[in-house]
Amino acid sequence: MPFYVIYIYIYPVKKIFLLWIFPFFIWAQSPVDTLTSSKITLVFGGDIMCHGPQIRAAYNDSLNTYDFHENYVFLHNIFSHADFTILNLETTIGLKPYSGYPQFSAPPELLTAAKSAGINVLMTANNHSCDKGRKGIVSTLNFLDNLELKHTGTFRNKKEADSLVPLILEKNGIKIALVNYTYGTNGIPIPYPTRVNLIDTLKIKKDLARAKVLNPDIIIAFLHWGIQYKNYPSKKQKQLADFLHKNGVKIVIGSHPHVIQPIELQRDSLNETSKLTVFSLGNFISNQRKFPRDGSILVKFSIEKLSDRKITIDNFETIPLWVYKFFDKNKAHYLILPVKDFILQPDFFEQNTDYQKMMKFYKHYQSFKFDKL
Repeated sequence: MPFYVIYIYIYPVKKIFLLWIFPFFIWAQSPVDTLTSSKITLVFGGDIMCHGPQIRAAYNDSLNTYDFHENYVFLHNIFSHADFTILNLETTIGLKPYSGYPQFSAPPELLTAAKSAGINVLMTANNHSCDKGRKGIVSTLNFLDNLELKHTGTFRNKKEADSLVPLILEKNGIKIALVNYTYGTNGIPIPYPTRVNLIDTLKIKKDLARAKVLNPDIIIAFLHWGIQYKNYPSKKQKQLADFLHKNGVKIVIGSHPHVIQPIELQRDSLNETSKLTVFSLGNFISNQRKFPRDGSILVKFSIEKLSDRKITIDNFETIPLWVYKFFDKNKAHYLILPVKDFILQPDFFEQNTDYQKMMKFYKHYQSFKFDKL
């Protein structure tokens, strides 16, 4: 401003001219144009299940070990471009004898392969959290910690539950508060002193209040909810999503139905994402072969923060996946396929019927019109 006054005084004959150009000069130097930003990319996936046939398929007879790496060979390119790749771990880890449904316990090599593929955050609150009692919860947490995989949802004791909720993820100057809850544990009591985060609006409200004190840039909730095998969310899911959004959660991610469900993406007056709800991502990997349980989606998006702390969600996309199970010398193999990469490769499949099953799931995926969001 002083510069403007002096300039007018020295050159009074140009006063009128300068009054016209001055606003443009200020506009060009506006702080809005000099804001810097930071950005991270997130990928969310569905249920990592480990049924008995998957355990047997991963077993190496000659080495007496398990290896799940082949499940992920076509996903490295997707996960390598994400800062955080977050999925639901729907099995306990490490207690022998290993078992699938109805009470899951998978070899720790399941986690080793997941980490190698680029998965770095796992949700542990789901209806199978208590399948192997207290030992199963503690064993799972121990293996996650030993592999330095971030996690939330289950805890060894009350002290941990109080101090580790929410899970904080930080990168590039962006802080995320992440919470995880399940509708129940299949009627199995939660063994003392362990804790499993249950969907309880009073508790969730307290947790969100605690999260806000930590001053995160964004709060995300990952919920294990809904009705199995239903293609559309229940009334309770919608009510809970509304509750979460009203209490400061910007992004709600869902799992449990084992099938994909709709996505609601709301935008504000500036056409920027204000609320995102993914009702169900489906089975990331499982031995459930019945359509449409044989496929799932990944949701991928970036979170950008301007220097004024304004948060935007950009580059939103969904990636359909299909689990290809085939046999070689009487041994089963499981590959998670990014569907769009294999649409023009029918010869990749051992049988044309497998290709047709993948395309059936893809058509189902297209019916949700995720590309129009």
